[in-house]
Amino acid sequence: MSRVYAVAGDGSIDFGFAGRVFVAELTTDEASRALERVLEGSYFKEANVTVSIANFVEGDVLLTGALNSPGTLPFRGDSILTLMEAIFRAGGLQERAAGDRVRILRWVPGGSMERQAIEVNVQAMLDKMDFSKDQYLRPRDIVVVPHRGGEEEGRNEFLALGEVHKPGFHPYTPELDIIKVVTRVGGLGEFADWDGARILRPRPSGDYSVVPLNLNRLFGVADMSMNLLLQPGDIFFVPSTRNLVRAQVYLLGEVNKRGAVSLGSGPNATVARVILSQGGMTDFANASRVQIQRTAPDGSKKSMQVDVGRILKQGTFEDDVPLQDGDVVIVPEKGILGL
Repeated sequence: MSRVYAVAGDGSIDFGFAGRVFVAELTTDEASRALERVLEGSYFKEANVTVSIANFVEGDVLLTGALNSPGTLPFRGDSILTLMEAIFRAGGLQERAAGDRVRILRWVPGGSMERQAIEVNVQAMLDKMDFSKDQYLRPRDIVVVPHRGGEEEGRNEFLALGEVHKPGFHPYTPELDIIKVVTRVGGLGEFADWDGARILRPRPSGDYSVVPLNLNRLFGVADMSMNLLLQPGDIFFVPSTRNLVRAQVYLLGEVNKRGAVSLGSGPNATVARVILSQGGMTDFANASRVQIQRTAPDGSKKSMQVDVGRILKQGTFEDDVPLQDGDVVIVPEKGILGL
């Protein structure tokens, strides 16, 4: 049972035959004791478990609104960053900032797509020089500093964040759909996570619900069900693939660059395109019989064959095969006749 366990969005790990065990918000010692209790409760007379951190979550903190230098701050889960420190690093509050209504948007625990809104009176902390109510930030938090009068102005604006060429507030107009939004924000950035875009929609309670968007389906295959209408006050958010816990595939055989390859998202995460991104195949490659070996959820191994040579020769990338985390791509050698 000794291996690396990924902590899922609901704070649990899949602990093999023992089922899912919640470990979020526990220290490594507390997690060790929790896993020991699970094993000793049903399976072993005595269990000894040691837990260490293999990788910390990484993800930029986004700061937007009435700040002198809004933008992103790189952040790792093992470091400490407070709201006040982040605001100072963003140049401080603008003169028209509504510092008493600063909001931290944070993923809701439990694996849902919702974000909670934590409202902080930053102005009071600055006026009294009392930082006892400062907040620790987490990777992928969004900090929004509204302008004075922003509650009224927000009825005619939407906010664009993340991998867009023109982040910030933009005028809202009726019948504003996603295609028009992408045009208005100047298009998407180089590292846009096309599959992970979303709309953060304010609720009367002050929290935000999340509406998932798949821009790859909208712009790749013209799936107009993804061309949703924005509402006033919405946040259009396109995350960066640089913040993802990257999936990996492995290239073997007659390729120019063998080894592990980080798998991005969107239209480039396919076998032919990944091979091209790694320098293509050697002169000895049998491009028509490329193999993808994949592990199914039940642990069984599956294999599929792809004629990458035909895809590249004819440009029929619609026949390309999307890759998944852990796939092994093997490019065999051409048959050689013995003399």
